[in-house]
Amino acid sequence: MDVSVEEFTSLSPITVDLNIGLNEALKLMQENDIRHLPVLEDRNVVGIVSERDLLANFGKPWSEQLRVKDVMNTSILSVYVNDSLGEVAYRLSNEKKGSAIVLGMDDSLYGIFTTTDALNALVEMVSPQANAKSDFKEVK
Repeated sequence: MDVSVEEFTSLSPITVDLNIGLNEALKLMQENDIRHLPVLEDRNVVGIVSERDLLANFGKPWSEQLRVKDVMNTSILSVYVNDSLGEVAYRLSNEKKGSAIVLGMDDSLYGIFTTTDALNALVEMVSPQANAKSDFKEVK
């Protein structure tokens, strides 16, 4: 089964400018229930910031002065829309990354593929009936 990463990519990710403050970036994540933000400079992806990156600095005396560019990760895993889902998932795991930037064939930002997207793909492929969700009960 040859499936491309495109099928499970989250399209049109919310992005931030590298000069945005940490509090504003964290608020964006919380409002949109996401954990990764691609960081742009002149419409080009120059880094990625995770919720963990932000929370590590949250509430510190210096956090008000910090910008996303100060805490972002510039070691980005970039893949293309037609790359194999299995290969991309393997790279996420092997490189210990929480997400990959998905590029279109013209090298523009297409979307983001996260470990959650990889797990969703696994569930769909291994257990197609999971999509019905009626078989699963929430435990409280």
